[in-house]
Amino acid sequence: MRGVCKTTSLVATMDTVGPKIKNNYFDGLKVSKQHLFLFIIVAASYFFEQFDGSNFAFVAPAFMASMNVGPNVLAQINSAYFLGMTLGGLFGGIISDIIGRRKALLMSVFIFSIGSIINGLVTSIPLFIIARGVTGFGVFCMMIVSVAYMAEMSPKESRGKWEGLISGIGFLSIPLVGIVCRMIIPIHAEAWRYIFYLGGLGIIAGILGILYLKESPRWLVSKNRIPEAEEVVFKLSGVPVDLSDSIPAKAEKMQLGKVIAEMFTPIYIRRTLVLLVASCGTVICAQVIAVWVPTLLKLNGFSMEDTLTLATIFAIGMPLGQFGAAYFSDKGGRKIPIVGFSIVAAIVTIGFLFVGKNFLLMALTGLLINAFLVGRSFIIHPYIAESYPTKLRNTVVGLINSVSRFSIMAIQLIIPLLYAGYGITGVYGMVATISLIVAVVVGVFGWRSAKKSLEDINEKLA
Repeated sequence: MRGVCKTTSLVATMDTVGPKIKNNYFDGLKVSKQHLFLFIIVAASYFFEQFDGSNFAFVAPAFMASMNVGPNVLAQINSAYFLGMTLGGLFGGIISDIIGRRKALLMSVFIFSIGSIINGLVTSIPLFIIARGVTGFGVFCMMIVSVAYMAEMSPKESRGKWEGLISGIGFLSIPLVGIVCRMIIPIHAEAWRYIFYLGGLGIIAGILGILYLKESPRWLVSKNRIPEAEEVVFKLSGVPVDLSDSIPAKAEKMQLGKVIAEMFTPIYIRRTLVLLVASCGTVICAQVIAVWVPTLLKLNGFSMEDTLTLATIFAIGMPLGQFGAAYFSDKGGRKIPIVGFSIVAAIVTIGFLFVGKNFLLMALTGLLINAFLVGRSFIIHPYIAESYPTKLRNTVVGLINSVSRFSIMAIQLIIPLLYAGYGITGVYGMVATISLIVAVVVGVFGWRSAKKSLEDINEKLA
């Protein structure tokens, strides 16, 4: 009864504010304080998602020494993590299309936070592998849901900017992980476990989300819950809107087979193929560098302290890349920034191979590599979300990103062999080559999508 009265009161308030704007979500509206606070909650979720996703890369050398294991076990753990990410991306997208973006996002935050705590508690390798897989599931489930959520909750004029800023704030956790590891891990042989316990603090972001996070009005409209969608827009913007003429998703349930079939219809097949190449290439490059750098440095003769210091400096490039992406993402229709970031990433990656063991030059080039690789990733994220209609969006985002995570899962087992045969030159040479392939494919076959409403890009096209 209290909820009904509250809704009735809100409707009455909307009616007194003025005439409703037809068929508008947040496009053309200013981001209010309430809207900004919602973005901050998503940013906090990103922060702990990246903390839990990146901490094992920093912990790995100490973990290997503590548990008396070699690079092959490390590869198995990383493969399990990326398998979890693959499943999280696939099922996260499907679940969020069924129960809503908000509930799916909150569920994923609690999964990866609890998974991180379990990582710190277990004492056997098989259980650690399973716990790392659970963490990967939650981490990427949250990533997939938040990409679609941010695309649907942001004004068309600044969609890329908000995606870049929020993810940039989240990526600040990665150099913080390095700093914390540099302080804590040397304390004693088992101190690496404390890093995983800290990752469990993501539960706080989940609690804030329960209290304040709003559902996506586009998802509500897709379920024909138009009055609720109008309420969300009004609560966040203070502007009454009329969404009665918005194009809803079909009432039928979009089964996975139907979604895959529609991805490869004449309307979307070019987009699907280009995005698969761009996403897989980008993820392989970024994750190979992020996951293996501390271990490769240690294998190359650097001390534990120098390894953690360099890895921390490299990680600073990640949020810098995000903020750079926030500035460039909405320019050139996404296509041009993706090509530009890819070419520069390839050049800097090749340059890393010529600096030898000069500490300062390694720190600078490593930082730049991460900046351009991670920045490119978060220009591609909104690019994927923009390229499909609401009824497909989250499931397709999950599918494409799941395929990309499956590709890096397979690559994990190749890295030790590549390093054994060609050293660090082989690993970084592979990253540079893949970046150039992404640049060519997107440059030749890509399209422009920035600063257009999602409806103009998709539903009206269909």
